[in-house]
Amino acid sequence: MSHSSRAAWTAARSSLENWVEGVLSRLEEYPRVLGSAPAKARVVVLGGGTGLSTVLGGNSALPGWVDPPAGGLAREFSQVHVGVCTTDDGGSTGELVRRLPMIGIGDTRKVMLSMVDRSALARRYGPDSSALKIIQQVFLHRFGERSPSRAELRDPVRILGPALRKACPAGLRAALAGLASGMAPWLEERLRVPGHCLGNLLMTAAIFRGIQSPRPPAMTELERGLSAVGGAIGVPPGRIHAVTATPGSLVYEYANGVVATGQSRAARARRGCAVRRVWISFASDPKASPALVQALRAADLIVYAPGSLYSSMLPVLLVPGVVEAIRANRRAVKILGANLWIQEGETDMSFREESRGFWVSELIEAYGRNIPGGIAGLFDVALATSLDTVPGSIIRNYALEGKHPIHLDRARVAALGVMPVEASLFSSDRWQRDAMIHHDPARFAAAIRTVYQGLSRRRVAPRPGLARVRRPAIQRGPSACERMEDVVAAMAKKAVPSSALRGALEDFLWRNPDVLPEHLAYFDGVRVVPDAQWKRSREWDNVLGYYDPDTKRIMLHEQVLQKPGALGPNFAVALGESLLGRYIARKWWEEEAPGAGYRAYEIELRPPSRREGFLPDASLRNYLRLAQMLPRTGASLRYFRPVPKGTGFLPCGILFGLAFAWALDSANVPALDYEMQILQWPAARLLPYQVRARARHRELVRFFRAEVFRHA
Repeated sequence: MSHSSRAAWTAARSSLENWVEGVLSRLEEYPRVLGSAPAKARVVVLGGGTGLSTVLGGNSALPGWVDPPAGGLAREFSQVHVGVCTTDDGGSTGELVRRLPMIGIGDTRKVMLSMVDRSALARRYGPDSSALKIIQQVFLHRFGERSPSRAELRDPVRILGPALRKACPAGLRAALAGLASGMAPWLEERLRVPGHCLGNLLMTAAIFRGIQSPRPPAMTELERGLSAVGGAIGVPPGRIHAVTATPGSLVYEYANGVVATGQSRAARARRGCAVRRVWISFASDPKASPALVQALRAADLIVYAPGSLYSSMLPVLLVPGVVEAIRANRRAVKILGANLWIQEGETDMSFREESRGFWVSELIEAYGRNIPGGIAGLFDVALATSLDTVPGSIIRNYALEGKHPIHLDRARVAALGVMPVEASLFSSDRWQRDAMIHHDPARFAAAIRTVYQGLSRRRVAPRPGLARVRRPAIQRGPSACERMEDVVAAMAKKAVPSSALRGALEDFLWRNPDVLPEHLAYFDGVRVVPDAQWKRSREWDNVLGYYDPDTKRIMLHEQVLQKPGALGPNFAVALGESLLGRYIARKWWEEEAPGAGYRAYEIELRPPSRREGFLPDASLRNYLRLAQMLPRTGASLRYFRPVPKGTGFLPCGILFGLAFAWALDSANVPALDYEMQILQWPAARLLPYQVRARARHRELVRFFRAEVFRHA
């Protein structure tokens, strides 16, 4: 934004906000207060998750979604294109990308429903039909613990109750059945597993139609499948764009230096520190949807929907071609829909202030950290929700659940070159009825239209062109499906006591995508050990899993199969230990001089050719240094550590396993996580010995990040 534009917009801020609030105050009485017809502006909306679909046309997961006239951006504007995030890997979508070389489509399914044109549906299937309710139930239906039958995939209305099934128009039934027609046997086998959402299965079948062997669909095949689905349920053609057809996994870097792969992991893992940045590991060279790029370049209005900052919004902008198209369009009004509530695992910790909480300015700063070139040319306005009229009791109830609002800090937002606009974007009857605060699609859309109309009239100077900005570096890696195929193949060679345990271990490896298939090469099997035969000393640790280098087996105490949640952490520790292989030839305690007050823990390494481990010699020696093992002068294979008498310490093998498990998920090793909290403190607040400890911990994190998990 130019200096003159910023000054003019700052002066206009109060009057524009008053105008927005005036429109919203009359909205319930006059639903078309801004005009009798949708605005003709060319609009592109970007995002993912429930936030995107809600502001487009309402949350279709709500039971009453079919009843009221739909409101949202898709109704307020006549030409709306949507760019949808493709890195979702949780729930049914996660099960699909686990088994198929494809993008995550769960967010696209939600957008499909929100974009249904009810008038087009009535024209096609009859004004008095139950078509919308049937579509809602079919696309939201989940199979739970059973697999879908072949008949249900080929005739989806079978999942409906008798009355609704009978009321289904013949044309709609045929259109839905056509989505899965001609399904290849290999695809049907991978779709017929428990826990899936039927809408995801139908979309996947349409996308893979005609593909005779497992491979990622090309962009043309993806678009053809989405068009088929949209045509069946009344979505305007060519309006919904998966941002890319290239499978990719989201990678998070936290403020403590830990790197973790997987969108759904961010919600599960409580790192206790802020996210620094994210990027995507693509299975091949990614390209943005050409249709989306064209729509962005031609748009009059670009809207960033409220949604998960790191797992929905930034993944869209990190696809090469998207940001370039946004910046190239210097005519469009660009509005950031600020999130209403913090999100655990993403925006529950402030990166700037090293504390809990989040501000709207921090949302904007996060874009600046993650996108090459910063926020230049991306945002004109930050539209935030005003909570001034919400009773304190409701805010307090949210706080008791760990949910806090993201407040608008006007001065800092304006200093970033973005115009702050605050409005009542929630439905008052909803919070009065359900004590819940969410974006109301009609109010959000009306506010967007009002801001757009106000700013498009008040442009005082064209914004200058932007200097050439470097494109983001592309990280390459296997797709989730390719990785799991390698994992399953590796585990098939292991001796595991039961198929149930094998399945549980494969599930663990799916949930922890930072475990490389190469990490599974150093153990031959798993053994469950009865308590009476457990040989591991309980004096210095209570870990119930370890690696036995003599048998090359991972040993698990029988309790890990009996206690919920115990298998994963203990297997992770033992798996980490296995990466060291048979690196120790012998170990012993060496008594030092009488009266010294300490003794030395000694190890002698095997020669590198006989270690059978993951780490090359230089990396192993670097790790031993980080584990505070000192080389013996004149003995190149010997290391020792002085230990005061009467105290304990973590031997280097156990420490490696614990650090490996902690890097996967800090909840795996709470005691180590407690020690690692020192990483979040600045050096100025620490005592000298703590500064040294923090530096050593930072080096350990970097070692595991680069040498073990091989993140750049």
